[in-house]
Amino acid sequence: MLIIRSRIEGDPKAAANLETIIVPVDGSSLAERAIPHAAALAKALDLRVTLLRASSTAEEFSAVTGYQRLDRVSGLHFQNFEGMAKEAWNQALGYLKGLEESLRSQGIASVDHRIKRGWAANIIVDVAVETPGNLVAMTTHGRSGAARWAMGSVTDRVVLHSEGPVLVVQVG
Repeated sequence: MLIIRSRIEGDPKAAANLETIIVPVDGSSLAERAIPHAAALAKALDLRVTLLRASSTAEEFSAVTGYQRLDRVSGLHFQNFEGMAKEAWNQALGYLKGLEESLRSQGIASVDHRIKRGWAANIIVDVAVETPGNLVAMTTHGRSGAARWAMGSVTDRVVLHSEGPVLVVQVG
């Protein structure tokens, strides 16, 4: 589904000039299902692709897990959040570079990546707002009812708060 916001009549910015496709990825195969669609558009329209990864802050980690420190937590081998965050950052960087290489091998001339700390929906919206001429291409689980209420929807937040078009690929 392609969602394009209507413009106010007479608005000089009414014609959209796309330059960049922002593809949020989280390391899951679900999120990666937006990549072929973004790649096809990027090739057809000669657009840049920006792969975007949100990374948790210490406060978010504590809020979700209830842990202030990771000492003596079974199965975790980090002395503190900073050590874990550094390792996660390095893994995310390697993952994004692999996706970049794959897109370049498919003929996408301009590919880059960004990793930012914060809640995924906020990061995606912030990057979309600060990137002129963008289209966000992302997947959604397609949850409804109680599951949607309990989990929330990053896609909903991006559609509601980003200023540009959003391509939503439903998978599941």
